Amino acid sequence: MKTKLLLISTITLFAIMNCQEKKEVSLTNKKIEEKKMETSKIKDVLIKQIKEGASSEYWGETYGKEDLDALVQIEDTILKNNGYKTPEREDFNQKIKMIFGRIIDNNSKNQYLKIDAYENSKCNKELEFYPYSADAQYLYVDKKDHFITYFDAIPKIIDYQKIYPELSKYEENSYTIDTADGVIEVSMWKDLNNLPQERYFNQQRLISRNKYLFTDDKSQFPWLVTKDDYFMRRLITVFGYTEDKKLLKWALENTHLPFFHTYAKDNDLEELGKLLWTKDCNGEIRVHQNTLNLLKEMSTPNENLYIMYVAEYLSNIEHLNANKELSDAQIAKIAAYLLTWGEQFKYDKHYDYNQMFMGHFWHYMDDGTYDKEFKKNNYYGLLKFKEWYETAKKEENIFEGYEDYLNDDPQPLNYESRAKPIK
Repeated sequence: MKTKLLLISTITLFAIMNCQEKKEVSLTNKKIEEKKMETSKIKDVLIKQIKEGASSEYWGETYGKEDLDALVQIEDTILKNNGYKTPEREDFNQKIKMIFGRIIDNNSKNQYLKIDAYENSKCNKELEFYPYSADAQYLYVDKKDHFITYFDAIPKIIDYQKIYPELSKYEENSYTIDTADGVIEVSMWKDLNNLPQERYFNQQRLISRNKYLFTDDKSQFPWLVTKDDYFMRRLITVFGYTEDKKLLKWALENTHLPFFHTYAKDNDLEELGKLLWTKDCNGEIRVHQNTLNLLKEMSTPNENLYIMYVAEYLSNIEHLNANKELSDAQIAKIAAYLLTWGEQFKYDKHYDYNQMFMGHFWHYMDDGTYDKEFKKNNYYGLLKFKEWYETAKKEENIFEGYEDYLNDDPQPLNYESRAKPIK
């Protein structure tokens, strides 16, 4: 009886194992077929793109989601072949929120998020599929494979002539189209002399961005700030990403802030302002404490240019933000953080800046409007702000008699009398 039971168990186990092996073979065959299907779709998209040529201004509405799908499949392979360790979903989602301020809904049927890196349109979240151009520098977040990419044409990413030599027949002859400027000959991909260099750059940009942002690979930083500085700066100025101190310091050191004797130029102050605060899509103002902390770290009594620029920014805060549709409440929040940061130097004997920040702001910028906002918001929870501002309001105005200093004709009172000069 015991032998019979053992035999039955053995036969049952063998049957289960045999069934499992068939199931695994079936799954493997299915994956192979799916891969063939994917490759076939990529090839079909590539043929279409080759036929349409390399003149993006004449693509019209021909590029769409299927083109991005094909590109993403190729780029996923490129990334993995170059050491990109795909982050876990929660880690990736958290990074997207922290860096770009976007929340990924994994229950959504959409595989992508579109991110506009232009300051005035960054809040446009409508999912549209536009290939990369000067007017459409959209980032697409792939929620499935966990990386970001521009929407490039496939010939700008892979050496299609080497991988698919049989497709050369589709661009043997160029073609012409009628436009408002007359008959135009459309360029073919094979005729672009700099295509190999552009392709290498696009691949490196894809790899470096994703490794740097999502796997904390700091070795990518030198290439990015040298070759991709436009994007790197906008991480801070557009999206308000200030968590990477090295990136933040690079941005500050590469902001044009020349020494000035009487007043700073608006353009320079505006560029500094982009590093100091960000307006989120919900209208919330975020003043970047990380930036302020670094500015203090980079300043000394004899190297005080950053301090002078923050003071000058405060003196022009209404004028500089007149076209940014900021309310009094929003300007008040920015001012509160900058004033608190600057006023600390007044109480540091090594600086002795007197009324450079709160005193000047109270006497010349605040008619009570901002003071009202400060109180309404309980001084934003800023340590010492209420105490210091109330003290400044009671002090005698040392600028009395120098009102013309604020006009176009500077008076003798200048920054040499308000702060120690830079050596």
